[in-house]
Amino acid sequence: MRRSCHRNRSRVVTTLSLARLAVVVAVALAFVSPVGDARAKGVVLPLPPADQQKLAANLGAGVVGAALPSEPISDASVYFPLNEKTFVFQVTSGSNTGNNQNLVLKKARRPGGSASWRFNFAPSLAAFISPKGPDLIMPAISDVDEGVIVVTTPANPFVVTGMKPGSSSSFQQKVSVNYLDDPTRRDYGGKLNATYTYVGTYSVTVPAGTFPAILIRFAYKGKVGPADVVYTAWYFFAKDTGLIAMVNLEDVSAFWIYHNDTTIGKVLAVK
Repeated sequence: MRRSCHRNRSRVVTTLSLARLAVVVAVALAFVSPVGDARAKGVVLPLPPADQQKLAANLGAGVVGAALPSEPISDASVYFPLNEKTFVFQVTSGSNTGNNQNLVLKKARRPGGSASWRFNFAPSLAAFISPKGPDLIMPAISDVDEGVIVVTTPANPFVVTGMKPGSSSSFQQKVSVNYLDDPTRRDYGGKLNATYTYVGTYSVTVPAGTFPAILIRFAYKGKVGPADVVYTAWYFFAKDTGLIAMVNLEDVSAFWIYHNDTTIGKVLAVK
């Protein structure tokens, strides 16, 4: 009888111990699982060597750091907020290396209350950016120094909602290079095969701070006028901030008309 009671008490103690252990484990998991789940959901994509080489050459060593967990782009406007602002960028490669540039994002009014936005990639180089559904697109780029505007059909995607890390979208574009003083005059035009790629998410350190930033790569190949065109641009977007680093064209007319590669790097100097 005593042995039976002892066994029953042992079972009760063991059951209580297991129950307490289960509670302790559950509490521990409650603190650990959110981080674990976030990392499990995000895929870590190392920066391809070819991209790493170009970015280091144009932005500087140490700007692009470790690969971070990436998520699909849930809201394009978060990565490039459409609010009027002047961004201060420092030039990291090219003839203006070391100089600061004030690059303006400005709203333009349209009939019926619709809005269009203009962003200066360089002091004389402006892209027109428009919301299209959940996405941001870039239908045209103007170079006021040379008095030309480049129109691409269909428009270039700028930030695409729903894009998954590591995925690409390929499409063909018609390119028209028109003169601002004579819009009907078109000496140059052609077709390009374009590929838009969400490369991944990386830790990016610029004078304005360190940000987790998604990397978008644009690659173009085709013919405009008599010459072949091969061009690649890279853009780093940080949530609620916008562009924080880029390797992009400085002079659109030199590239599209004269076919000189004027790609330079810039990093955000002031948040």
